[in-house]
Amino acid sequence: MTVETATSAGRLRGRLVAGPAGTVTVFRGVRYARAERFELPQPVDPWPDVVDATEPAPAAPQPVDEEQLVPDMTVAGIGEDCLAAEIWTPDVSGRRPVLVWIPGGRYQIGGAALATYDGARLAAEADLVVVGVNYRLGALGFLFADGVPANFGLRDLLAALRWLRSEVSAFGGDPDRIILMGESAGAGAIAHLLAVPETESLIAGAIIQSGAPGSTLTTPAAATVTAALLRAAGVDCVHGLRPLPLDELLAAQAIADAEMLATVGMMPLHPVVDGDLLTGSPLDAARAGTLAAVPLVIGTTMHEMELFREAIPELPTEFSIPFLAGKLAPTLGPTASEDAARRGLDSVDGDLAEAIADTDLHLPAAVIADSHAARGLPVWRYRFAWEAPRIRAAHATDLPFTFGTLDVANWRDFLGATGTDAAAANALSAAIRTAWASFCHSLRPGCAPVGAWPIHDRRRRRQVVLGRVIEVVDDLDGARFRAWTGAEPIIDEEV
Repeated sequence: MTVETATSAGRLRGRLVAGPAGTVTVFRGVRYARAERFELPQPVDPWPDVVDATEPAPAAPQPVDEEQLVPDMTVAGIGEDCLAAEIWTPDVSGRRPVLVWIPGGRYQIGGAALATYDGARLAAEADLVVVGVNYRLGALGFLFADGVPANFGLRDLLAALRWLRSEVSAFGGDPDRIILMGESAGAGAIAHLLAVPETESLIAGAIIQSGAPGSTLTTPAAATVTAALLRAAGVDCVHGLRPLPLDELLAAQAIADAEMLATVGMMPLHPVVDGDLLTGSPLDAARAGTLAAVPLVIGTTMHEMELFREAIPELPTEFSIPFLAGKLAPTLGPTASEDAARRGLDSVDGDLAEAIADTDLHLPAAVIADSHAARGLPVWRYRFAWEAPRIRAAHATDLPFTFGTLDVANWRDFLGATGTDAAAANALSAAIRTAWASFCHSLRPGCAPVGAWPIHDRRRRRQVVLGRVIEVVDDLDGARFRAWTGAEPIIDEEV
């Protein structure tokens, strides 16, 4: 059965779908903007007839033959006409909260139509409008070059939020209750959006899952990446990339990625301080007190870098210490000394993977949370702790728990969520969905058995641990983090 609704540009036809928690209406491949290569996103043109919205739009151009580290990360099709949304709604009438999902994938892979991100269960059981958003990736989304704007991917997401403010009521959503949610690069994109002043007027809150808000590229680093890409493509400037066939552009991007791995890292095409959209990193904005003043949920997995352990080289101390000190600099500023790096590495018994998890993910999340709390803004912290075989509670292992899609692809076997552990995994997934739904409806997360989550304060530093046991823990890893910062203990038993 089909359902129609009217946007300001024209009518759309979606489809009723029976999901695991009830029937929802799904609108797929809904264009929120259009953009030519290396051009700013523009409003869609009106259409006279009803547009069929029952098939996904192509995902952003990306490599599709790479071996993926977790299940269901290969998109079905790609194309430059990718600025589209997937929308799940209980009903096109009413005004319910809107949960906007920004998929991750190191700013180079991923898409909103992946089965893992199916929003049907969240929409039906929590009475939400769930929206997944595609945005430009790789060189098309994050190239920094003379003659064109930077951060196209972030500009796409801002265009999507503006479109939702204007049009989401046509899908049963409340434009005043838009909540952003993302994981990995999607969470990093949210952190960068929070550093853009306009964003505060477009959203009511945000959920940041395993983001790296300190990884913003400097302009010199971004310029180095651009030079490598132009060399690989055999052109002199960005205008030479405009007519390049897409497969040749992606091939040049892959060559530049490999060349930049040792100096820039795993994400060379990344949000950059461009002096226009971004005048500083999310951590700069947090320290300055200018990050968007909206309620936040922010957290990480317990062993983030376990997923990438095989790709992390074994470095002798004389190399690992300056390497880690450089990674600390965006988070700790002047205190990011080699002494700090040495203390931090000692605190994790010399485990470089755990040290990188601290410098790139755990510590930046703490800085964001502390700065928000210092401004009197509500912020909640969590740690995802489901222990999967081989990779433990690694980066991205929370994805199917978030959407209730453990039965998609090979997730259950991959996560050890089968047999006698299936019930515990199902319960954890239900708790996370309940917490995020609570945040969407009341701007405060809560779930059994801990009830309403305690707001983070800088003295007790409370976090909710989401694992086989769900509990509130004070000062989780406090001694370890204080090793990096050199700070004295701050927990106050009387708080």
